[in-house]
Amino acid sequence: MLPTDGVPEQIAANIARALTKDTGLWVKSSTGVPSGAIEPFAGTHQYPAEDYIALAGPVSARLPDTSVRTYFIVLTDRDINARSQNFRFQYSFHAPMARTSVLSVARLLHDKDGSPAPVEVVGLRVQKMLMRIVGEMKLGWKRTNDPTDLMYAPIMSIDDIDRMSLVHSVERRKPLQ
Repeated sequence: MLPTDGVPEQIAANIARALTKDTGLWVKSSTGVPSGAIEPFAGTHQYPAEDYIALAGPVSARLPDTSVRTYFIVLTDRDINARSQNFRFQYSFHAPMARTSVLSVARLLHDKDGSPAPVEVVGLRVQKMLMRIVGEMKLGWKRTNDPTDLMYAPIMSIDDIDRMSLVHSVERRKPLQ
């Protein structure tokens, strides 16, 4: 896990420990990664997710205890979107060939009305989104149209995330290995 921008290192470390417990996979967090010269799209407050993928490459190459099987997750508090801007925004962005995903917590921090969400709610949202990334990118879980399933897609709003459980239908039948 690579925290950047406004994600405190200690928070990322706590998240990594929780994700290890939830998945049984060894998850570690690095020290903070400066985002450098990543600029938002013109006239917006959204940042290109692909720039965060590129940011992870040189940093991940220097980290100890990594291999070709290591998957990296960049955490940012900035709002992201793909360069194509085919969507209004994206909560996460995946680059399987680069073995890296980006998770933006920007829209997880607030309720639908724009007010700050309670800390417990934010934590659960982040946990769900990280479990989705690990499930899809490392465990081969497939997306589903069940709105209560962890792998529900497409996620169009914070209401969708809040409705999802932490359980994937495959997980109900077969525990994590």
